[in-house]
Amino acid sequence: MELYQLRTFVAVAEEGNFTRAGKRVHATQPAVSAHIKALEEELGVRLFDRITRGVELTQAGAELVQDAIEVLAAANALKARAVTLGAEVAGKVSLGLCTDPDYLRVTALFADIERRFPKLNLSLAQFPSRVILKEIRARTLDAGFVFAGNPYNDLETITLAEPSYSIMGAAMYREQLESDATGELSGHAWIMPTTDCAFRELQLDLFKRHGIVPARTIGADSEEVIRPLILEGKALGLVREDEVAHMVKSGLGVECTPLGRHSVELNFVYRKGEAEDPAIAALIEIVRTAWGG
Repeated sequence: MELYQLRTFVAVAEEGNFTRAGKRVHATQPAVSAHIKALEEELGVRLFDRITRGVELTQAGAELVQDAIEVLAAANALKARAVTLGAEVAGKVSLGLCTDPDYLRVTALFADIERRFPKLNLSLAQFPSRVILKEIRARTLDAGFVFAGNPYNDLETITLAEPSYSIMGAAMYREQLESDATGELSGHAWIMPTTDCAFRELQLDLFKRHGIVPARTIGADSEEVIRPLILEGKALGLVREDEVAHMVKSGLGVECTPLGRHSVELNFVYRKGEAEDPAIAALIEIVRTAWGG
């Protein structure tokens, strides 16, 4: 059997569909079918049953898929060991960013890569956290930074920090924002995170607990959009602790203290079983270094 057949087997098992699995392993649907057929013939068992919405593992397939994952992990470990012996890491890694690059210490990452792994190329894309998780699972991203938790068993998580978030508004609203009558904040426009943003549930929970029904909402996830809307008095919104300190110090913003501060995990996420891949292992190492281990 070939490693590419095992990769296809695992992809079909996880996706439950030949077409989606093909996109993951960069193969056509007929090629995926051929890989599975050849593997079934060599193993002497049927791996999948066809169902209305795609395919599902047979009992034999369910018992063998974990073995296939372990074989692929061992192959990656062998490759990583060989690269280590050769003292060189090369290739391209795509990384998802859930917030501004400065906060994620991207400059330090690039500097470390240039110094230690000069043949490793890093490409960046900025998305909301939940989109990053989906893209990593779909293999269009190799890894990424995300806020809040990771609900997927096929992804590994490294927690880097737990920044706090507060509701902020323009200084002109100081009296209202510092009042315990939080229900009166309904009269303001609010910046509302989109459905793919990790902060949406947090803000909805704040609305529920404090009896806030916004007069209107403005959908936004980017800090570059959120900051000026708040400081110009256009809306209230969630702001990270470092930005809170800057806004308060400048005298342009006011923290809504009655709504409290709320910690949210910042995580680094990658696919399970790929920590021994040379490029991913190098990326994990420089991320840990940038965030103090």
